[in-house]
Amino acid sequence: MRVIHAADIHLDTPFRRQDADLRQRLQQAGREAFTALVDLTLEERADALLIAGDLFDNEWLTIATERVLTRELRRLTDRGVTVVYATGNHDPGRINYRASHIDWPSTNFHLHSSRTPRKVPINRGGERIGWVVAAGHQTTHESTNLASTFPPAPGPGPAVALLHADVGGAQGAADDEAGNVYAPAALADLDTGYDYWALGHIHKRQRLREDSPAWYPGNLQGRDFGETGSKGALVVELSPPEPPQVRFHPLARVRWEQLTDLDLSAAHAIGDVQAAVRATFEGLQEAGGIMPSGQDWILRVELSGPCPLAAVLRSGEERSGLAEYLCESLGALDVDVRDVGLSPPIDLSRHAGQRHVLGEALDLIQKAGHDDRLLSRLAPSELALGDDHVEQDERLTYLRGLLSGLDAAAAERLLRNDSA
Repeated sequence: MRVIHAADIHLDTPFRRQDADLRQRLQQAGREAFTALVDLTLEERADALLIAGDLFDNEWLTIATERVLTRELRRLTDRGVTVVYATGNHDPGRINYRASHIDWPSTNFHLHSSRTPRKVPINRGGERIGWVVAAGHQTTHESTNLASTFPPAPGPGPAVALLHADVGGAQGAADDEAGNVYAPAALADLDTGYDYWALGHIHKRQRLREDSPAWYPGNLQGRDFGETGSKGALVVELSPPEPPQVRFHPLARVRWEQLTDLDLSAAHAIGDVQAAVRATFEGLQEAGGIMPSGQDWILRVELSGPCPLAAVLRSGEERSGLAEYLCESLGALDVDVRDVGLSPPIDLSRHAGQRHVLGEALDLIQKAGHDDRLLSRLAPSELALGDDHVEQDERLTYLRGLLSGLDAAAAERLLRNDSA
């Protein structure tokens, strides 16, 4: 049995921080990614498309996007492909939510919006070849451990469990104490009798453990700089007793990336900065593997370290000008440029050990990095995690972190010059 596993598509998610044109492009990108998901399902001749929750954002779904959604799903169901969709916390299924009022396809489509797991037979050419067991969220905050309620895997044939859940231990799993865990579960709750667990909710693509058949595909389309990297869906081949064969297929139409660790020490002109950014960007593209045709990029460029143009690039207006230049020269959809620690290139060795204020300051900073008693004596209590319950080693580690870059900052302040 071959299935396509997707989750967290978030059609019509709001983009409040972007300008109007960019918001429109990002919303369109979500629809385009969903169309590409349907295309992939047909191209792979998959037996089923599995959607593990958060297909759309309940309160934001527009009529136009709903029409695209139902039209594209009918492209699958009319071709005999089974679609199994389990609701999540953003698209819950109780009667007062949007999912229960959409004109879904009448055949080959299965909406699971109940906490009670139900099984769906997967057929090919009129013959049953496997099963999907799914449960959904009824409300926007499902606190029940739904994974623990799944029945033993049905048979014969491959069996897949479909669920939107927050499995503890996964990368990106929520903190229980924060009160934002949805359908909490542990890896032990995922019955190994199933050949594959098709999960949703966590937006980072991952296999939960090397010996586990449980996967998160990540979200279909990144939405901000917290969701960088290639995004898409998983193509899953199931031939028990062999383990599932899983491969990732990129589908996102807009990719978010951060460009960091740029070497700007020899950047004496804006063209030098642009060249450093371009080199990093091209390296990222080369390392990215297969990418969807026509994929757009939204980039955040972080400027740090010694740079002859530090005084210029500390200006927000100048960084905006640089962002426009980079956007045009790199062909990006949008570029954000940030100063995260620029400094003028100062040769500290010329001043260390000298009998002047800067020399004494550099000497003191160096000694404090190796002398715990001196470090504790110099640090004001409010900078030293002034909590009586904090261990001394933790306090000292924190203080040493504050020393990082302090020598360059002291030199710049005392020299009162942007180059030395």
